[in-house]
Amino acid sequence: MNTKFYLENSKYHFFFIFILSLNYLFPLTIFKEITLFYHDVLDAGVVYFHVLGKYLNGEKNSIDAFLNGNIKVEYLRHWLKPYTWIYAIFSTQFAYWLTEILVKITAYVSFFILAKKINNNFFLNSLCGALYACLNIGSIEGFGTAIFPYLLYLALFKDKLKLKNYLIIIFFGFNADLVRDIFLLPIMLGVIWIINYNLLKEKFFNIIKIILLFFIGMFASSSNLIYVQLFDGPFHREEFFRNSISYKNSFLSFFKDLVNLNLSKTWVFFYQLPRSIFLIPLLIFSFFKKDNIIRKILFFYILINIFIFLLNIPLVNDLKNNSSGILRTFNFHWIKVYLPAISVLLFLYNLKKNNNLNKLLISFSFISLLIFQINSSIVPLIKKNIDGEKFRNFYTFNGYYLYDDYKKVKNIVKNKRVLSLGLDPMVSIMNDIKTIDGYHTLYPLNYKHQFHRVIKNELDSSDKFKNYYNNWGSRVYAFVEDPRNIKIDFLAAKELGADFVISKYEINNNHLSIACENCSKHFKLYEIN
Repeated sequence: MNTKFYLENSKYHFFFIFILSLNYLFPLTIFKEITLFYHDVLDAGVVYFHVLGKYLNGEKNSIDAFLNGNIKVEYLRHWLKPYTWIYAIFSTQFAYWLTEILVKITAYVSFFILAKKINNNFFLNSLCGALYACLNIGSIEGFGTAIFPYLLYLALFKDKLKLKNYLIIIFFGFNADLVRDIFLLPIMLGVIWIINYNLLKEKFFNIIKIILLFFIGMFASSSNLIYVQLFDGPFHREEFFRNSISYKNSFLSFFKDLVNLNLSKTWVFFYQLPRSIFLIPLLIFSFFKKDNIIRKILFFYILINIFIFLLNIPLVNDLKNNSSGILRTFNFHWIKVYLPAISVLLFLYNLKKNNNLNKLLISFSFISLLIFQINSSIVPLIKKNIDGEKFRNFYTFNGYYLYDDYKKVKNIVKNKRVLSLGLDPMVSIMNDIKTIDGYHTLYPLNYKHQFHRVIKNELDSSDKFKNYYNNWGSRVYAFVEDPRNIKIDFLAAKELGADFVISKYEINNNHLSIACENCSKHFKLYEIN
């Protein structure tokens, strides 16, 4: 009976998987390449995995490419994650897309398994799975949030765990990220309390087993981070200092974050647009529902946003600035990665009753789902039509990393190091060129001070760059305030290890000589004399 039911309804799985595949098919048709929003992916995450892939293949000196050799493999968050081996087996670009697809499938199946215990509508459960697969941001960070709905299913609806359940929990725990998924504990307990608080007593040991096994795997695969925090350092994060924003701006941020609506930048707006289309009607409709569970889930969603809001207000911000250790350096805002699970759960409980409002809600969700598949391609299309020949597609691997151009640079600089101006220095790393600059979430504090000499004059000319570097500093970049008057200390860069400069800007400096004028239409290569 069940087998026949699932065979008859499997068409819905194929339908929604096809919808999700449009995320890849649409840009392939338009650009001949797959597009993605590059922020913290192409300029950071992919590069780390590229280097780790080489390291796991036996190139132990590959880590030396970062920051004049000041990064150790232990500093990289995903070094011990099993899924990192995908980057050792396949090319970096193929490995990235394979990982993203695996994370999306995990999120889809995970939420569908949970949903079918709450709602008996196969089509709507599949829709929820597809929405969660899209809302589950940060696929490059691992499988923690993707498997979260399945863990909820085990805690809520499984009276006795089987061997396969234990293996799944442990496997995905090893492939979760300690930095982000540490918040699984309070979120999971909160959701269980909302749906059936009696289960916290009735299934206490079962729930503890699930969480404990997951955390054992997660802590084991993040043991390198725990080790360096205890026995290495000091790191640049110890100088983190958040500038306070006014209570007025804090409130504005709260409401923008609540519905994921941000008009500050074009790419941010289009990145968040499908979330807003989904969230705004969902929150409004849920507010007027009389269902007790819906109200509790809505309250829980708002409560998490209030927690994030409180982190930003001047009082809490000042307390954090004056603290030390993990209270100062840990990013508590990562709790927001679990908001998609709460919002789709809220959507699922809304759909338990068939009425006109819910039909409207489903319509909005379909629009959201479709825009999710094309939003990373909309921005480059707009830029292409506006900028014409000046357009550079930052939203593809080839467009961002400029493989052919940097190949010419590599032939000249060989094993020497470079400094980048007006360009992402991690692009050099991706093209197997060593650097003294880059984007790193964990690196020695003394290197931050050493690099400061290179950019001191530029920082003194710009409060924006000075605060950005001194108070945060994860982007160890050669900032340029005025391209017509570049104040970078190239001799200090030479002393720090750089022999060449890759510059988006034309530079006239007695300490530089042109090394390759025609390497690229996007930059020139200079040698430091």
